[in-house]
Amino acid sequence: MNSETSVPLPLTILVIEDHPDQRDLLAIVLQREGYKVVTAANGLEALEKLETENIQIALSDIMMPKMDGFELIKRIRSNPALKSIYLILITARIQEGDRVRGLDLGADDYITKPFSFSELLARVRVGSRVVQYQQHLEYQTLVDSLTGLYNRRAFERKVHEEFERSKRYHSPLSLLILDIDNFKSINDTYGHHGGDAALVKISEIFREKTRQSDFPARYGGEEFVLILPETDEENALLVAGKIHDAIRSCAFGTSTRSFTLTVSVGVSSSSARHYSDWREMLNDADRALYLAKNTGKDRIEIWDAEKKTSQIQPSVHP
Repeated sequence: MNSETSVPLPLTILVIEDHPDQRDLLAIVLQREGYKVVTAANGLEALEKLETENIQIALSDIMMPKMDGFELIKRIRSNPALKSIYLILITARIQEGDRVRGLDLGADDYITKPFSFSELLARVRVGSRVVQYQQHLEYQTLVDSLTGLYNRRAFERKVHEEFERSKRYHSPLSLLILDIDNFKSINDTYGHHGGDAALVKISEIFREKTRQSDFPARYGGEEFVLILPETDEENALLVAGKIHDAIRSCAFGTSTRSFTLTVSVGVSSSSARHYSDWREMLNDADRALYLAKNTGKDRIEIWDAEKKTSQIQPSVHP
């Protein structure tokens, strides 16, 4: 998975309106502006959609059956997973108290009926800019500034998601931990610029040798991790071998002062052992990496349930 900035996807707006004609009309207007639109007839239905859809902006009427807009705001703002949704209230009331109450509860904006669609779209564009800026800030906290790969925080968030998905759908999930051998000597010999350049080059190899659905990240220092969804142990070892060999055969440094390096890799997979938590899986990969480091380096190791090991010895290059 490439962590570089890509073309942003259209924002998704949830339109919550109990009147079907008004709901359909709002959806058409917003879709014509390029937004993806999801609709709900009341607050309860809206909460269900928020659980299953990736919503960035919610446009909600106040007066609705089953659950009014005020209660809906309370429920949304009390859920940490929904805290970043931009909320616009639609109200037919003119009392200032209702507008103040909505804003105090956590609405970001409001619009009063009757309104023009140009005004509505202008307010939605304001919300879009706010959401996109928040997404940009969030992205910056998840990316390693040197390599452009995702960082440890992003990895831990993603591996939790993939582990739960693997459990739900009974699909295999594998993890790789890779560590550069003797990295301190590279820094000592070629300087920190040389070490940094090597880290960047390895991140490029990760991008070249992995699928779009895979998730490479810089775990810290000279350590990298790779999440392999829908991948069993056998295929994870094949991926590890491709990355290992590509790094081993790569020339680092400059044309006048080049060097080679090797890596050690630890592998774990849900296809080889039942895990109750993703941290157990990560620990097994870490144990395998520790074994690789302590049995000669420049190799790939796995760790099984009985703490027995299988060594995958890399081919010797001249």
